[in-house]
Amino acid sequence: MIKDFNIGKLNLTFVFRHRWEKEQRFLSNMFNTKELGLFWRKEMVVGRRKKGKAMFDSDNMVPSYMFGVNLIVCKFWFNIGFNSLNIKI
Repeated sequence: MIKDFNIGKLNLTFVFRHRWEKEQRFLSNMFNTKELGLFWRKEMVVGRRKKGKAMFDSDNMVPSYMFGVNLIVCKFWFNIGFNSLNIKI
């Protein structure tokens, strides 16, 4: 289950995955390792300030933070990004 929220320039994404989901092609590798714990990551993502080819310049990158929980049968995390570009696939 994935939920996206955009509040002005703030982007929030909540993700909940469990072992028994129907779409297993991506998730089969995710649950091969048994992990418990909390995690966080900081990544640089593409921002919304520029358009076209200039969008991928290094001065258009903005930070995105991921906080999550790993359990044996499920994983939960959320992303927080300010002024970052989100593309729905």
